[in-house]
Amino acid sequence: MTNLDVLSRQGKSLATIIAASGSFLIGMLLPLDILANQQSTTTATTKRNTDIINQPASYKKKQLEVIKISSVVAKNINKTRQKLRELELRTFNFSVPKRFQGKVVKNITLKNQQKVIALTFDDGPWNRTTEQILDILKKHNIKATFFVVGQHLNERQEIGKKIVEAGHVIANHTWNHPSKKSKMSPDRIKSEIGRTADLIYKITGRTTNLFRPPGGVLENGLADYAKERKHTVVLWSADSVDWYYRSAQEITKKVLNKASNGGIVLLHDGGGPRGHVVEALPNIIAGLKQQDYEFVTIPELLTIKDRELHQEDLAKQHSKNQ
Repeated sequence: MTNLDVLSRQGKSLATIIAASGSFLIGMLLPLDILANQQSTTTATTKRNTDIINQPASYKKKQLEVIKISSVVAKNINKTRQKLRELELRTFNFSVPKRFQGKVVKNITLKNQQKVIALTFDDGPWNRTTEQILDILKKHNIKATFFVVGQHLNERQEIGKKIVEAGHVIANHTWNHPSKKSKMSPDRIKSEIGRTADLIYKITGRTTNLFRPPGGVLENGLADYAKERKHTVVLWSADSVDWYYRSAQEITKKVLNKASNGGIVLLHDGGGPRGHVVEALPNIIAGLKQQDYEFVTIPELLTIKDRELHQEDLAKQHSKNQ
């Protein structure tokens, strides 16, 4: 069963839940409309029937109660819709739609009005830094994608477990982080990706088909090897350049200026001192929220795009059949 099939089935159940909630709201609002009409009728006949004049006090009290209840129900429905959307996205936390398997992705341009962006962290896990970043993400209820280096994960296995236990996506960033453009031997390529994948599974129980080549290099054979095995090669659209700039203000500015709907932000939690990243992260999150962005993982982002493309395919097919 494809992710799209699962989503379609989920969509039906979600639609049913939302429809039921809407029916309940209508059920609450309809009496209000009836009560309003009855009040109007009562007002029009007050000169002819003195008994009706005595009714509005209790009548209005009931009407106010209905208004209060309706307001609460409306708020709860909005909250429920948001929770359902989050649940729907989380279902695809570690899966990648078929159309993106074996492909290179850099910037997922979205047409939908709801703006989303993915935070990604490279070169960890790292002492202190990764856990500080996890704490910040938890505080803001944000899920991110961590591209881990095998040897770093091997040295800090407990931190690797914490990444997954916190609901984040863990992905492959090779074993030794080779970033030269010259071709590597087949055995070296297999070892760099395979050893890291095996360790991720051993420590977290998760398999991943997301791969990010160190330095974004596509020419040395690593990316080709990953694509042949149907991994999605993930690059980025908004580079914080935090490996060069040590100013939290500077890297915050870089990210916010390059943010786009469907964008992929590159940050680092490891590979060296990253205190400036920890310092900048709350400001980056605040700035993106001010631009009305919601935060998603890479699999969630690809799932959203897959749904969008599927709708376009259906529209084209419908147009041809007319």
